[in-house]
Formats: sequence, C-alpha cells, structure tokens
Amino acid sequence: MSHFPEIILASQSLARAEVMEQVHLPFTAFPSRIDENDNEKEFSANPKKYVLHISQKKVNSVSSRLRDENKNCTVIGCDTVVIDPSHTILGKPKDRDDAKIMLQTLSGKTHTVLTGCTMLIYPNKVKYQTVVSTLVRFRKISEEEIHHYLETGEWQNKAGGYAIQGLGAFLISDIQGDYFNVVGLPISWIWQKLWDHYGKMLFLLKNEK
Repeated sequence: MSHFPEIILASQSLARAEVMEQVHLPFTAFPSRIDENDNEKEFSANPKKYVLHISQKKVNSVSSRLRDENKNCTVIGCDTVVIDPSHTILGKPKDRDDAKIMLQTLSGKTHTVLTGCTMLIYPNKVKYQTVVSTLVRFRKISEEEIHHYLETGEWQNKAGGYAIQGLGAFLISDIQGDYFNVVGLPISWIWQKLWDHYGKMLFLLKNEK
C-alpha cells in the first residue's frame, strides 16, 4: 500500500487530467464550485493576482468539502487566462460569437497565457503558489479558417477560445515558454513542488498504484 498522499485536482478539465495521466501522477478529479468570473473586474488591471485568486478559491472550495482535514492529501487548483495584445483578460468565451471575436483579436499577434497555481498539502496545510507565463504567437488566420474552427466546437470552455493541444495547434506559429502552461496545467512547477516535499517517492507511484 502506498504511503504517498492522495492528489486531488480541483478541476473538471479533461485537458488537465490528461497532463496528470501523462506523467503517471495518480489523482482524483474534484471539481470546484466557484464562479470563475467572480471579481474579474476588480483584478482587471492585475491579471496575475486574478489567476492566483481564482486558483486559491478552487482549492478552498474543494478543501472545505474534505471529510477529514487530518488526512494526507494534496489539493491542486489552477486557473488559466489569455491576455490579449491590448492587455485585456480573455477567459472562456460566453458563446460562439465571443469566441470569434477572441480569435480575430489574437490573429497574427503575440499574446500571453497566464496560469495561477495553488497547491495545499495536508495535514500541515503547507501552501505553494505561483503564476506561470507563456508567450504564444498566432499566425494570420483567415475568416474562413476561424469559421471552420468554431464549427468544431473546440473553443468551448477554453481560455482565449482555442486549445493548443487540439486543432487549435494549427493557429499557432510560435511559443516561448511552458507548453503545458498553455494547456492549463504547468506540470513542471507542480512536479518540482511535489519533489521538494516528497522526493523520490514520486518515482515509486506508478509501481505502487
């Protein structure tokens, strides 16, 4: 039986779950119950504080529903936004028209993807936080391409209206920084903090599962 604590991912994102599975980190998905648009205007001038605020809220929401706060577990919450060239926060599109405007805005330009990440390790409530930034450049995309991309529905529930790990890859000409941050889960940072806390036990997880 493994002594490694349960990892709880405060998210219902399939993309984030796939990244966790790719690096063989066993986890339980436990969606948070928060309004991700909460306080967006308040933090509009400081998107880094905004994504940290939302990631913390996700962790708090899940942590408040733990049956036993003395159990060994790690709760991870992340929030990802796109910052367009005019420094406006682009979250998840409200509808197809909203997604279209986002893609038109990003076309041919470089934007920033920010992910705020909060990790809370029980039972001692050790907390780690960071904001990871990646630059992404879109090639100039035609209205016809945008139309066909929107028809796929991939834009739904995606910050900035696209998914780099899917068909959205064809929109991108260059990336500077962490690819997985654009997916929504900066796994290198997460792994580093788990390593700092648990060390070589991480490499035993696959065999102990």
